[in-house]
Amino acid sequence: MTTSLKSATGETTMSNVRKLASSKIRKITGGRDPIKLVEEFISRKGFNPEECFQQKTPEITSWSLSLGGEQELEISLEGTNSPLEATLYVGINVLPLPLIGTQDFLVAALTIADTLIGAKLSLVNYDLVLSSTVYIANMQVEDIDYLFELITRQEANLRQAIIEELSI
Repeated sequence: MTTSLKSATGETTMSNVRKLASSKIRKITGGRDPIKLVEEFISRKGFNPEECFQQKTPEITSWSLSLGGEQELEISLEGTNSPLEATLYVGINVLPLPLIGTQDFLVAALTIADTLIGAKLSLVNYDLVLSSTVYIANMQVEDIDYLFELITRQEANLRQAIIEELSI
């Protein structure tokens, strides 16, 4: 349904449209600085954020935490220049991709991947990686800790399940 605006003479004109005052809406940003939030999480886990720091570009900030052995936890923030759209990536390497039996390994990994909760399995370089990516706006340190627990608790079971699947 369209509405027409008519002048006193019966003509429809744009001059009959009332001009509205410019908006005085202020932009309100909430939540904490995502970088400080991740650094606090890293500190609570007993690591020094400065020692774990990997890189900072205009779009990505990342840290790497050695969890023992060959396990590395990667934490990345992307889009921090737009806090409401910034994402947090938490990932841990599960197993290296074998040179022999690669196809069987990947079939086993994909078979097990369907059982994951709140995480995904991907191939990064030559490692199978378990990760989760979420928007970080309005998150607390406890939320990052939850993601960490979600990933690390599933990692051991995932590793074992893949090995068992390959043994069958």
